[in-house]
Amino acid sequence: MLLLVINSYLLGSIPFAYITTRLFKNVDIRMIGSKNVGTTNVMKNIGIVPGIITAIGDASKGILAVLLGDYLMTGGGLLGLLIAVIGHNWPVWLGFYGGGGLATMIGGLLLVSKWWVILILIGIWGLTFLIMKKHDESAIVACIFSPFVFAYFHASWEYFLFGLMAGLLIGIRRFFSIKTNKKLFEIKKVA
Repeated sequence: MLLLVINSYLLGSIPFAYITTRLFKNVDIRMIGSKNVGTTNVMKNIGIVPGIITAIGDASKGILAVLLGDYLMTGGGLLGLLIAVIGHNWPVWLGFYGGGGLATMIGGLLLVSKWWVILILIGIWGLTFLIMKKHDESAIVACIFSPFVFAYFHASWEYFLFGLMAGLLIGIRRFFSIKTNKKLFEIKKVA
């Protein structure tokens, strides 16, 4: 299990947003836009192609973590995915400041969940976004619903706990992103 935790964390810690941004524009993604080390910030501030490359890289981390988890221990895919999201959100290589974990989570979910369950969660996020017009806040709403959606459609306490942990990991990063964006808005307002 220790091997799974270490390898999944290091895999999740690969900062594709940071690497892609350096390659395309030679800037630090943590210094521009929302300062988030993730796909959305890259897409908005660096471009669509770098954003797509980042999304594929981040999703691949989730897929590989599930495969690694299942290889190293029976039923280890869910744990591997959660640890990879921790690595993505708090990467050792960037001083524990990473992205939001959504692309990594979706990549891994492609292997451990039913595809339409992923669409339901994305639908909850999308509908909430249409109403609220706020990216991070709507993601938090989807995080709150995720344990119940997983439990209902997978009829499993294991998936409920997975959804709860996944929701917490992604929700915590979104909460800090909201705080960062609020500070950036206040600084711009003063200037």
